[in-house]
Amino acid sequence: MDRLSFWLTRLAVELFRWMPFWLLYRLSDALAFLLWRVVGYRRRVVWENLQRAFPEKTPEQLTALAREVYRNLTDVMLETLKSYTLPVAEIQRRSRPVNPEVVNRHLDAGKSVILCGGHYANWEYTGVSMPPLFRGATITVYKPIANRYTNAFVNHSRGRVGMLMVRMEETFSAMRLRKAQNAPAVFILLADQSPSNRKGAHWVRFLGQETASLPGVDVLARRMHFPVVFFYVKRQRRGFYEVYFSDLNDTPELAKEGEITQAFAKTLETIIRHKPEDWLWTHRRWKMRRTKADTSGALSQAPR
Repeated sequence: MDRLSFWLTRLAVELFRWMPFWLLYRLSDALAFLLWRVVGYRRRVVWENLQRAFPEKTPEQLTALAREVYRNLTDVMLETLKSYTLPVAEIQRRSRPVNPEVVNRHLDAGKSVILCGGHYANWEYTGVSMPPLFRGATITVYKPIANRYTNAFVNHSRGRVGMLMVRMEETFSAMRLRKAQNAPAVFILLADQSPSNRKGAHWVRFLGQETASLPGVDVLARRMHFPVVFFYVKRQRRGFYEVYFSDLNDTPELAKEGEITQAFAKTLETIIRHKPEDWLWTHRRWKMRRTKADTSGALSQAPR
């Protein structure tokens, strides 16, 4: 079954190789309508998330926003499928890092960097567009796809410009090795998922909710003394993006537990509130509720 699933995926990828972008976006519009109105793919999750994050919006406004949320979802899905056979130069033309000097300043000083972001706009393009501009190795932390054939294919595609892939459980070892070798690198982590285990989770105020957050960036940065940089993907127009970088914490060794997690939540919330339709609202971000036993991380007051 794994082989069959893999070859069906490869077939889809080959079909998108020859599909022009104007047709891809027509297909995306149709697929978004199908998922939202007909199939109802995670419709309840999306609707409840939007209601909780934007209680001030009317049902009509939320409906219009949900429609754009699904269009963003299908755009990213189809753009990602096409990216597997798209020339590197074309991906870099469509996803332009604007100020990589923010990252390179740390690399030039001999420091590895933790580059954190969220599932916002097309984060997949950045794995091809960012690494060539960094003056150091780029290592992405990932959770393997269950199908080992598909996992190998996707990782090969992501590594076209030399990006290295490291499993989540191997992150600390990879960071420690780089530090021991005095070989600065950029470690990319997407940090906006809900943790699978509440033990050790950092609790922050995010989009008006008490939110359990992954502690990895915070813990690793403080332990390894790696500065933390936030990256933000901005959709300029359909199919074209710019990537911006900003320092989140230059001196993590001085930070208190949860401080970096809170800073990440504040920064991400500001971006989401500016253009909420570009975030991935189909995941259950608030499936955990805080109890008296949950003490990690004081609640941050994210700006509204």
